[in-house]
Amino acid sequence: MVRITGRQHGGGHVLANFSYISRLGHGAEKQVPLYTSDGDILHDGKDMQILAQDWQEWEMGDDARRKGATSISMILSMPAGTDPERLREAALDFAREEFANRSWVASLHVDRDHPHVHLTFARRDHDGRRFHPSRDDLFRYRQRFAARLRDRGIEANATPARARGIDPKHEPIAAKKVREKGQVPRVDRSRAERARSFRDRGIPDPVNAVLANQRAAVLTAYERSIAELSSSPSLADQAIAKSLEKFVASMPAPEPNSVRADRLARGERDAPSQLGRDGGVTTALDPVAAALARAKAMREQIEAGKSDLSAHEQPQSGANAERPSGVSDRLRSLMDDASRSAPAPEPGKADDIMRQTQERDREQRERDRTRDKDGPRR
Repeated sequence: MVRITGRQHGGGHVLANFSYISRLGHGAEKQVPLYTSDGDILHDGKDMQILAQDWQEWEMGDDARRKGATSISMILSMPAGTDPERLREAALDFAREEFANRSWVASLHVDRDHPHVHLTFARRDHDGRRFHPSRDDLFRYRQRFAARLRDRGIEANATPARARGIDPKHEPIAAKKVREKGQVPRVDRSRAERARSFRDRGIPDPVNAVLANQRAAVLTAYERSIAELSSSPSLADQAIAKSLEKFVASMPAPEPNSVRADRLARGERDAPSQLGRDGGVTTALDPVAAALARAKAMREQIEAGKSDLSAHEQPQSGANAERPSGVSDRLRSLMDDASRSAPAPEPGKADDIMRQTQERDREQRERDRTRDKDGPRR
């Protein structure tokens, strides 16, 4: 997961962020290193104060009245069980590559149930241009961070929340902070009361129907893809189909926020229930099982159709055996000539394509270097 967590205004606010992510003042046993874009590792509060002041002076430039953000903070996290050291190296590589033209700091936290890296970068780059990440930038960040994780043997995919069957509505940052302290935020209490109210009146939560419809749309899209890939003669497509089946089977059940809040209030960590297509909550994997069953049935229908089609075709021999029946001799002759005259693939074609892809990626990263990206300079 990669998301923006806040913005800092002024040197004092930036220093407070540095102190928080490095656990400065919490004791030597709890303090963590603060890695910088210059390759330094900071432990001393005085060094952090100097760096924060440098960022503020660079942000102000020649305009002492400027009141924009000095820095932007984000978090890069992975589920519990992820190797923290490999996560840290992947996050630092991501920062060096993505923010090569601006100052940044990062620190690894392992004091929660899942390891995560806090990353704070200066809003103004070394060329004086100010920047704020857009939605497209965040998607690119997730893709690049996932790639750096895979480079280190950590399985990661930058799939959107909807593609994983998860309600994409974001939770308030304040509520997450309160939960991390072991307390129940006010929003969870109101959601739990809402869930109990529906349950006491014997009325199903209307959110269940919304989540069930979203789940059904996602599963239907995956069913079609699995069926098409499974029926492909390509072994690569068939392997992707099997991987998709495993991915669908591992998708979590959609859970309304009110139900989740009530479950957390009772001290239950895991969600054992699954949400069916009809909007009801069941204990079986009905949507997943039904999706896989439909995918299997669609594959069987496609295979049966292929068998019927091949039964009506006349067997052919030689080079023409690969040509579809009903093709005229003249057309078959032209197709054979085209096959013989087709140039053999160049050995370095894959390398050329890879280089072109890297060039396009580099050009995309350089777009924010234009002077006019954020408007005229002040």
